[in-house]
Amino acid sequence: MIEDIRYLIVFAKIAEVGSISGGAEALGISTATASLHLSKLEKSLCSALLYRNTRKLVLTHDGTSLLETAKSMLELYEKGVIEFKRRSVSTKKNLRISIPAVFINSEFTRHIATFIKKHPEIILSISCDDNRNDIISEGIDVAFRIGELPDSSLKARHLFLLPRRVIAAKEYLAEFKSATHPRDLAHMKWIGLTMRPSTRLFRHKESGEEVEIKYTPHIHVDNVELSYQLAKLKVGLAAPPTYLSDQGISNGEVIAVLPEWTLEPLRVYAVWPLNMSTSSAAYTLINAIYDSFNSGLQN
Repeated sequence: MIEDIRYLIVFAKIAEVGSISGGAEALGISTATASLHLSKLEKSLCSALLYRNTRKLVLTHDGTSLLETAKSMLELYEKGVIEFKRRSVSTKKNLRISIPAVFINSEFTRHIATFIKKHPEIILSISCDDNRNDIISEGIDVAFRIGELPDSSLKARHLFLLPRRVIAAKEYLAEFKSATHPRDLAHMKWIGLTMRPSTRLFRHKESGEEVEIKYTPHIHVDNVELSYQLAKLKVGLAAPPTYLSDQGISNGEVIAVLPEWTLEPLRVYAVWPLNMSTSSAAYTLINAIYDSFNSGLQN
């Protein structure tokens, strides 16, 4: 049945143009293919639809009877294709992305702003959420994600590393014995993130010693900035990105815990559907963000 629809469209275009070659050209197929489709339609209907001679084509009685139906198929096809192309041109200017909420007050957002200024023709829609979105069901073109990615059907590109540190309010740490080693932190109160495992990998800056600790949070939150704010309010330990705690450390609101140890940085990725066009606005944005964070490494 699907093939018959294709054959009817070819028949209608041939009748409209007045030649097999002209109809084929209008549809973007070869003359041989158009002729074959016409022959298959006649064979399927057990009826001649066109009389052919060297100068012109003439509709048979059966061809005339079928033409209105064929024209309807052609009209629906052409209208659908034209409308799709028109929408496609429009939607190429629309870009929907998802970013972690913790990036709102970060360098990442400044790079997004630079992209917006360079591409004023793009209409950008941004969703902010520290939890991971289902980008297929939510119609997101590209999502930026923190941390290792599970196996999936999505494509991904590593963009940059996100440094972080363990911090706490000075008054909170005073309640415990002085911590001198990451293992001392395992039994302290932590503010856990629902989207991250309750483990931390530390590396000593001088010796290179690596230590991984596991802990049981007494509070779980789904927002990184909230975990930092709670740490400032003397609730427990948190491990936010370094840019988030820089000012708090400077003004004495929090202190860096075990500053001689570094915390394993997190990897930040862009992820997108497999069938996204490489000429899309999403690819342009991904490349722009990558270049913004890595241009210094290329010089």
